[in-house]
Amino acid sequence: MNDLLAEVLWWILMSPLYFLGWLVRMILDIPFWRTAYAPAIRCRNCGASISLVGIWKCRCEYTYRGHLLRECPICGSLPKMVRCFNCGVTERLPEMICD
Repeated sequence: MNDLLAEVLWWILMSPLYFLGWLVRMILDIPFWRTAYAPAIRCRNCGASISLVGIWKCRCEYTYRGHLLRECPICGSLPKMVRCFNCGVTERLPEMICD
């Protein structure tokens, strides 16, 4: 019975800290989620619109149709950058911090 009481007490004391850690991770992931739900981003060099929806090829050679920030079903990777078709400059994509 003492072990159960100690576990419950430990859970009650640690719950606010676990919640705070979760909240910080969610706040740090806001740039990723904002880009993940956007159909396009702006190029920082020329200001052109870079479409994030289309036909994409993963580095494992899997080709899919949809949003660029979709996890590859074969290798599980996410792209790290996208190229502007107007000026050729690569734009770095935000990364998801919490996995």
